[in-house]
Amino acid sequence: MTPPEKKHRHHRAKRHEKSIIREFTLEIIIGVIFLFGVFLLFEEMEIKTYVFNSIVTFIQTITTGFSNFLGGILGITEAFETSDIVGTILILIAFTLLIYRVRQKAIIRFHDLEECPDCGGDLQHVHRDLIQRIASKLFFLKIRRYHCKTCDFDGLRMRAKQSR
Repeated sequence: MTPPEKKHRHHRAKRHEKSIIREFTLEIIIGVIFLFGVFLLFEEMEIKTYVFNSIVTFIQTITTGFSNFLGGILGITEAFETSDIVGTILILIAFTLLIYRVRQKAIIRFHDLEECPDCGGDLQHVHRDLIQRIASKLFFLKIRRYHCKTCDFDGLRMRAKQSR
């Protein structure tokens, strides 16, 4: 006995009629560009002077702002000795390396969590607490928290943000 054949419904594809503007967008743009070119050929304005003055004013404003910014930074750094600046940079590098190492160790330690390590039961995903959310942002990790359905085991799984 063969199963009855399924009847497939054939839907008519709805025709989307394009408006005149959508259909002739490129031609409209070409026409506007052509008319603007003709206008620029016959106009009596000093557009080149306006554009040049605007560009010069813009560049002067940028350079003045950059100069004031650098002057402020150099003024602040004059209050410190070179050894203070180098010491601060070394401390920041050491702190960054420490955070990286803690992150790598956490990924290695909490990477695998497929089943409950105590009883082998199924784990249920539960919401993270505030500390785990902050650690996730600080260390650029995907942190997931799990609770065992059978026993009272609570555990974390940590992975790098780009991994699954």
